[in-house]
Amino acid sequence: MVREGFRTLDAAGRPLRGSSPPAAWNAADLVWSFSYTRPGAVRQFRLQCALQAATRRMFVHACEVDGAGEPLQDNIQIMGVQLDNYVAAGDEVHRRTGGSWEGVMAAEHTLAEMFSEFIARPLWRNAEKLPQDGAAAGAGSWWQSMQPERRYATLAVAAGVTAVAAGVLFWRHRRTAAAALH
Repeated sequence: MVREGFRTLDAAGRPLRGSSPPAAWNAADLVWSFSYTRPGAVRQFRLQCALQAATRRMFVHACEVDGAGEPLQDNIQIMGVQLDNYVAAGDEVHRRTGGSWEGVMAAEHTLAEMFSEFIARPLWRNAEKLPQDGAAAGAGSWWQSMQPERRYATLAVAAGVTAVAAGVLFWRHRRTAAAALH
């Protein structure tokens, strides 16, 4: 979440530095809960991960929450993860690394991309945003809601159209100037 621009909150709703987890983030067995905010967001967000130990499957549930902490039904993102694909078995890693985190994650980049695609980005895309410079609240401007690749393509098309228009104007100006000399 932090990689996507969200900020972790403590139990009192204050932002924490960097990727620091809040106190008691792991108070419940096999369930982890985090609260987030993001600059420009109207509301807070919650991420909960629940592990089914026997199958090593994790259920990830992220949502935008209202003032009472209840999920907004139109902005809930979920994902299931088979941890064996991304995390080595704990006892094996502990024996091999002496308790360090080295070697715990496998295919971390793939997991991070999947999390961004199915959780963090849609959560932000569907979130209500604060008005910016007189813009209407809601999903944000059409420009902000575009994927970066589309923005670049739109800029490239706009630049191409501008160049063609400038060329046509220059050609007409030269043609008019040449006609005036004759």
